Amino acid sequence: MVTKRFYNIEELSIILGKSIASIHGHLARKQFDAVPPPIKLGRRLAWQVESVDAWIDDKAAQADIKAKNNLGHALPPARRRGRPTKAEQRDRGEK
Repeated sequence: MVTKRFYNIEELSIILGKSIASIHGHLARKQFDAVPPPIKLGRRLAWQVESVDAWIDDKAAQADIKAKNNLGHALPPARRRGRPTKAEQRDRGEK
């Protein structure tokens, strides 16, 4: 017989490095990109160890892909602050 292991919210907060209150906030807003979806065991929330590990691995893979895509990323040109000059207004077709 295979026994399923679960994390409670305190253990999940330690694993993710988030406070219990922030986890509750993400769950209330159904932000499952910030925390893995839970399972209700009676009145308590629980997370299967395997599903949390898979969720973390998926997030790490997404971060790797994003990092690879941003290797040649150049910063956009700096925008000028303040009111545009008359020439800039004319070039844009503004009055």
